[in-house]
Amino acid sequence: MTLIRFGKISFALVLTGAIIASIASTAGAQARKAPQPQNESQRPAGQRIAPSSSLKCPRNRLTAFMGRVTAYRRTQTRIVIRVRTDEETTENFTLKFTKNDDPAKLFLLRGEEFKPDDLKLIEVSTGRLRNPMRAIVWVCDDGSNPVIDWRPPEK
Repeated sequence: MTLIRFGKISFALVLTGAIIASIASTAGAQARKAPQPQNESQRPAGQRIAPSSSLKCPRNRLTAFMGRVTAYRRTQTRIVIRVRTDEETTENFTLKFTKNDDPAKLFLLRGEEFKPDDLKLIEVSTGRLRNPMRAIVWVCDDGSNPVIDWRPPEK
């Protein structure tokens, strides 16, 4: 009889300890704050980024693909870019224009207007991209050309 009673008390103590440990670990996990990102490459997946005010597309029709540029080709009438996104998808984009158009009109640099001298910040030579290179490709669902917001490493 004493042995049975000792077993019940031991069981109750072990169960109580397990419940207390579970509550303590849950409370600790809830109290921790997620680290705040230092820049756009460190932001948590799913966090939205604000589009540049220079984009003409309404925000509710605009999608951003941010990540590492894995392929880039520029010709007189087209730019082809492949991005490995921070969400771990691979996306391909083609920007088309005429020989008389300035493709820099389809570019931003860190969210600001792209200037002719900025090309040297993204290319090592004509059509050859600097490595590593990140970009945000803004796509409007109206069928217009995407806009590439280049994000070269900060020096």
